[in-house]
Amino acid sequence: MSNLWIKIDDLRVNLENIPGLLDRYNILPDFLRRLLETKLTHDIKPNKEEQINFFRTFLLDNKIQGKEALNQWLNDNGLDDKRLDTMLFERLQVEKFKRNMFEDNIENKFLESKESLDRVMYSVLRVKDKNQADELYIQIEEKEATFAELVSNYSTGSEKNFNGIIGPVEYGRLDQNLRERLRISKKGQLWPPFEFKENWLIIRHEKNLPSKLDDAMKRRIRNIMYEEWINSKVLGLLDQIRYPKNSKNKMFTDNEKNVIPEIKNSSE
Repeated sequence: MSNLWIKIDDLRVNLENIPGLLDRYNILPDFLRRLLETKLTHDIKPNKEEQINFFRTFLLDNKIQGKEALNQWLNDNGLDDKRLDTMLFERLQVEKFKRNMFEDNIENKFLESKESLDRVMYSVLRVKDKNQADELYIQIEEKEATFAELVSNYSTGSEKNFNGIIGPVEYGRLDQNLRERLRISKKGQLWPPFEFKENWLIIRHEKNLPSKLDDAMKRRIRNIMYEEWINSKVLGLLDQIRYPKNSKNKMFTDNEKNVIPEIKNSSE
């Protein structure tokens, strides 16, 4: 016999529908993640000082100043004081779990990724025609005009508004054609025109900005490592739920290609 969970007018949703509905509306991954996090952080008890500091950081991050602004934020996000306290406490538990699990591996991960995390500033001039690019390159090389002047007069990209300057940008975020040239460049090195995405580019290396393992970088790497780890756990659970082996309690029958449970009207 079906167990009614909620009734909205003539729409009935039974308890056995819920797992499939969570998956259908793509809520199941987040739901499983929160279950995992609750289990993993159950024994982590932040002290009062940690909670106060975390709350202050939350206010700063969300640009909330004063009780009135906080009440407006709560209203906009469908929360009350109690739910906010619970949400922040659980977030703090997760942050402490991240530190406990990944802190010792951050430096190695940083060293492995440093080349892609290093940043660079460069100038670019972009035109459609190769002959024009060649002419502009000669003007720059022979100092007949400055790079910025030619960008302002001829470049077709958004760099025209910034005197051609791009960055700082991480090497790992650059297209391979740009990354390979800039990686081996010396400061001020000018590259002859080359074809790039239906344009002809002239680039000049301006400055390298090596990445540093400061607090912000540690937090970023810690979050990356955690996201990779927790997502792998969630995907494993999703596979168990969607495709259980030799289970008598399958969420879906073998004939169901889509995770769409039947929701009946009360008149049926």
